[in-house]
Amino acid sequence: MCIELKIKSKHLSLESKVIRFEERKLQKQIKWLYENDTTRESDSYSVMSKSDYWKTVWKLGSLTDHRKRVVGNENRATFLARAYIEGVPYNKVETKRKDEKHYEFNCKVLPRVLDMVKKYHPVYEVRKNITLDVLKDWCNM
Repeated sequence: MCIELKIKSKHLSLESKVIRFEERKLQKQIKWLYENDTTRESDSYSVMSKSDYWKTVWKLGSLTDHRKRVVGNENRATFLARAYIEGVPYNKVETKRKDEKHYEFNCKVLPRVLDMVKKYHPVYEVRKNITLDVLKDWCNM
């Protein structure tokens, strides 16, 4: 078993938890900014509150996207790399893949799996000779 990938997987899990915590804080800020927006009740125009509100909404969206796409894909790639190195068949690791997710899997997840297997596989010959086609064959078993 590759201890480095196990540690990486745990760190990605913790990163996701930290991001979720920060998302909740931003959601509270958005709620407070919305409730204390003076422009809804009067004709006075508060540029600062609208600006702060939309900046906070944008930050929340950015954090959510980072957690779901970047951290999620990296965690999935790490999980698949660990399974490949340990010799676990792909269909035991993931049972189904949505058809609309094939592009993301082939273009983002599999190249990361390849990089991790090349870096962390204990057998030098496997590290040297592995290609994306080998991983695709493993995934289509």
